[in-house]
Amino acid sequence: MTDRLIRLMRIITLVQAKPGILARELAERCGNSERTIYRDMDALSAMHIPITHLGHGKGYAFIGNFALYPLDLSEEESAAFSQLRGIMNDIKPLLPAHFEDAYEKIMAAEYKQKAEREEKMESVKKEAGQHWTERGTSQGEPSPFLTEILLAIMKQRSFQADYSENAYEEKEIQIDPYCLVPLENRYHLIGFCHRFGMIRAFHINGFSSVRPLNRFFSKEQFDLQSFMKQKWRLDQDSLEIEFKVKFSERMMDWIKYEELFVKPSKVDRQSRFLHFKVAVEQDIGFVRWIMKFEEEAEIVEPFYYRDMMRVQLERWLLIYK
Repeated sequence: MTDRLIRLMRIITLVQAKPGILARELAERCGNSERTIYRDMDALSAMHIPITHLGHGKGYAFIGNFALYPLDLSEEESAAFSQLRGIMNDIKPLLPAHFEDAYEKIMAAEYKQKAEREEKMESVKKEAGQHWTERGTSQGEPSPFLTEILLAIMKQRSFQADYSENAYEEKEIQIDPYCLVPLENRYHLIGFCHRFGMIRAFHINGFSSVRPLNRFFSKEQFDLQSFMKQKWRLDQDSLEIEFKVKFSERMMDWIKYEELFVKPSKVDRQSRFLHFKVAVEQDIGFVRWIMKFEEEAEIVEPFYYRDMMRVQLERWLLIYK
């Protein structure tokens, strides 16, 4: 690797670490003249590296989302590390060779990732705010845990939460958060639930606590489009899930006297199928209602809920072996 290439990489790192850095400071840090820095900037421009000059006395900065060295520091780690800058000159004799170079790389990466996180969070929170304003506030304000959930999604970091839905409470469930899906005036979190060993959808207003864990996950195998097709058979602009449930003959004769969870949208007595349209946020409550019928009711569609039932039964079977 030539000396010039090394210097070009160092310039990129310094500009990322300190947007607005002047040519004079770049020259000092690289051990070259300002004229050499200007020539290097021309070379970087020819290589389509998006560095721009902000104007007289304002230095250089990147355009757009160009970044090097992906990194993920906690706020505490970032704050502690950034304090080194103020005492760097005093402790320089005590530092090992190339420490300052490594420091600049780390600060460059952290600055860029922090800016991107803030930009994404502001974008989603702005969207959420517009969402609630446009649709009304019948379902309440956005969740106070929206920021924590967004950070966990972006960092691919698991969290522990207390969650309730239709008066059913779940304590200390561990979730790998994959993404947020907006439906009408409510956001749903799609994530892997460790308690049930499967992917679930949670409405974020159901969370009463969210606590980040020191555990990171990968969602490479997660296909949102496939999941949505399995879980929610939603028509455009619809907020209802259509369940197809098969009942036993005895139950079909008796069920008309039962107080149903929701009135059937279609009844096929010959095949013993009842179709129900259930609000998205009531899906788990409906499944628990179906479980009361035990072996005399079978969820046929959507497949996602059928699979959810199978997983739960397998877990019970392990307990009662």
